[in-house]
Amino acid sequence: MTKLEHLSELLVEELHSFKQEVNRLERIEKNLKSTSIKADSNQVEKMINAYLRKLEMDQTTQQENRKELLRKIKNTRMIPNWLVILALLLFLSQALAIIYLLLR
Repeated sequence: MTKLEHLSELLVEELHSFKQEVNRLERIEKNLKSTSIKADSNQVEKMINAYLRKLEMDQTTQQENRKELLRKIKNTRMIPNWLVILALLLFLSQALAIIYLLLR
């Protein structure tokens, strides 16, 4: 009989601890139901604004680089300077040769 008493005593203790745990879980559930969660998007907005500022600065830099490149391209020549000088010298020598032949 002592084993049966001992087992029933253990069972009663287990039931009592189980009831305490159920009560604790019910209190936690009530707290969770009464707790409201606010959606705070301030951090996300700050990150997006920082990214947009960086994007705008990058775009401005790219536009400045593009303008500088277009200015450099506009001021370049397709014919090198030495070739222009050589052509002028040849033209002048031809003109002088024709004048010499005509005046002779």
